[in-house]
Formats: sequence, structure tokens, C-alpha cells
Amino acid sequence: MLSRVIGSNSGRKLRASIRVRLDQGRVESVVSERQTLQAQAYAVIASGFGGSQILGPPILKVDTQDRTVAVNPSTKSTIETWTEGAPLHLLPDDVQIANEVSVEVRSKGIYSVPVYISKVVMTGVFKPETMSTLLLSNADVHVFPTRAVFLLPLSGVKYLRALTRFEVDGQSLRATSAEVAGFAALSAPIDLTSRSQSNSLQFRLEFEIAGSESLHFLPLGSHTMVTARVAWPHPDFDGAFLPISHELKPQGYSAQWDVLELNRAYPQVWRGSSITNDALLATAFGVRLFQPSNIYTQNYRAVRYGILFVAITFACFFAWEHLVRGLRLHPMQYLLVGLALATFYLLLLALSEHIGFAFSYAVAAAALVALITTYIAGAAGNRLAALGIGAALATTYGILYAILLSEDYALLFGSLLLFVILAALMVATRRLDWSKVGREN
Repeated sequence: MLSRVIGSNSGRKLRASIRVRLDQGRVESVVSERQTLQAQAYAVIASGFGGSQILGPPILKVDTQDRTVAVNPSTKSTIETWTEGAPLHLLPDDVQIANEVSVEVRSKGIYSVPVYISKVVMTGVFKPETMSTLLLSNADVHVFPTRAVFLLPLSGVKYLRALTRFEVDGQSLRATSAEVAGFAALSAPIDLTSRSQSNSLQFRLEFEIAGSESLHFLPLGSHTMVTARVAWPHPDFDGAFLPISHELKPQGYSAQWDVLELNRAYPQVWRGSSITNDALLATAFGVRLFQPSNIYTQNYRAVRYGILFVAITFACFFAWEHLVRGLRLHPMQYLLVGLALATFYLLLLALSEHIGFAFSYAVAAAALVALITTYIAGAAGNRLAALGIGAALATTYGILYAILLSEDYALLFGSLLLFVILAALMVATRRLDWSKVGREN
């Protein structure tokens, strides 16, 4: 019985639908390939402009020596030696970081990616009580205030566009490249010998840095306050902390973060490498240049839902020709209609790379509906029925577009649509004797 069905007209229509499904899979692979090319273009632009940037408040590092005592077994005398020890690190107390982020779109071929230049103003203070803990020597550890270093963590030092102020305690310091806790950094030596126990160490840093994709901050202060004004219409906050407030404006958005020492898992003072790069990164927070209209994501979702619509269209055609007397479609006609349905997604992908997704969808859907309506009118010799099919297809693709736009409710709307179409199909064919369909020539 199965071989008779597979060899019948219905079996050939089944094979035609399988062939269309394979073509649909090829379209999906094309979308993935173009998405990979887009990612490569993004990487090229990011590597030239700066990529994701991470910055944090300055860190004071001071060299130390450790005391060791050895006993001479023959004379029983002790020999005291001092060797180079692990440096001490001190984080600031109150920190304010203000950012003005201007955004522009750079292109490579047909691919575009937003990049930014952030103007940063960073102010803060090392309080006397915390400074005293850093500079205090004891019998086993000797601290060298003359060998202190002022370090500014900055992941993309080479993408620094301008360093207009690097001022510590009212003095302008000359910065060089260095490293701290696994981060690239700006470094400047500073002599802390004459520091009074009643005086704080204040700093003011102003610079511009280029980047793309994201801008993140490290909450290294005992109290870190960050404000950012980003000239980009799509806010996207991520990382360990969300902003305490944000405001969306026509020219962009602004946000403010407020992080305390108690909110993180590392102390204000540490020695050596006890605080790792991963520990600091785990507390980073900031913004991303979110692009909501990623054409490849939309195309991929359209293809996924398109598989459902191709299957439903074939099922409706199959039921339609068995419900309407005198109407029969050849398997070749099924194949041609199916190929047209699959070509819609390829046309949508090609057009959306140049004229945007919404307009491309309208053009591709209109072309497909007009093509299938004209073809069925000639193949079936029934213009009224063909117009009905065209109207149904136009409605279907309109609904598909609404589903693609409603990301949060796409599954709900898609499931409801599938249920309604299947229910209508089952009601329409409830009196059809399917056992006779497989034996038709």
C-alpha cells in the first residue's frame, strides 16, 4: 500500500514538498554565511577603531621588601636579609566618572557597525586614613613611598585619542604604558614620601578613547559614581550592575550608576597578585551599542517561520484541489510554487542588505504574491480562485511580518496562527476520504 501511495500522484507531490524543504535549508545556510561575513566585517572595523573598552579608576602601587631571618647552625647567629617583595595596591575612595559618548556608523562594503569616541572626565580622592595603611612599614615588610606608581586601568591604551589632563595632587604627570592586574594601563611615578597624614591625594584625569560594541567600567572606588550620555537611540545596559537611573532623549540616552565597596568581592588594599583580572572583570558594568534591526537575525527568523508557512501552503493546496471539483494540480506545479516560496527568502535576504528589512519584505512579498496568483490563474483556469489564493498569501505574509516584529510574543502569535490554520484545514477536510486520495492517478 505504501509503495502505491509513494508512486502515486500524491507521492510525487510529497517528494516535491521535500525538495522545497531542502531548498529552504539552503537559504538558511546562506543567511548563516552572510551573518558570518558580517561578523568578520565587524571584527575588522573593531580592530581598527578600538573594539570593546574597559576602564577604571586609578590604582596606587608601592614597592616593598620582605625581611627574612636565617640562623647559622654553627655559630647560632642570625642573618637578616631584605628581598624584593610583592607590591601593595591601594584603590581610591570617592570616584566620579563622567562620559560623553559620540557615535558614528562606519562601513566595510555593505556592512555597517556603530563606533564611538568617549570623552572621559575622572575625578576622585585617596583619603589620608587609607593612604596611611598603604605606607605603613613594620618589622617584616618595608614600604618604599619613593617608589610609588599611579596606574590607570585602560584596556585599549593604544586607542587613546587624547590625554588632555593627567593631574595628581595638582601636578601634571607624564604618563607611559604599563600593566596592572592583567589590564593595560597608563602609568606615572609619584613620590609619596612627603604625604601628610592629614592630606588626601586628589586626582583629575581627562582623556578621549575610541571603541566599538561596548564601553564598560570597573567599580574600583570605595564609592564609584558613573554617568554616561550616549548619542545612540537604543539603550542597552549589561554587566554586574544596572544603572540606578536612566533617561531616553531624542538625541540619545543618559544613565547613572552608583556602586559601593560592599557591592563587590575584593578589598581596597591587596598585595601581589591576590586580585586577578577575572575578579575585576566580574564586576564590570556599562553600555552596549545595541542594534535592534539586525537584518540577518530577522532573515533567520523569517526562514524558520517560513518553513511552517510553506508546509501549510502545500497542505492547503492539496486539500483545495480535492475539495474543488474539476481542479487538479500537477506535482511539477507544486514544485514550482514551492520554489517560488523558497525564493522569497533569498530575495528578502539579498534586498535587505541594501534597502533595509521592512522595505525588502514588502517588495519580496508583493512580487511573490503577484507571481503565484498569476501562475495559479493560468494553471487552474480559475481567476477568482487564484485571487483568493493571492489574498490568503498576502494575509499570511502580513501576519508573518507582524510575528517577526513582536520578538517577545513571536512564539505565542506563531502558535496561535498555526492552530487557527490547522483547525480551518481540518474542518474543511473533515468529510474527505483520505484513503481514496492515495489511490488516485
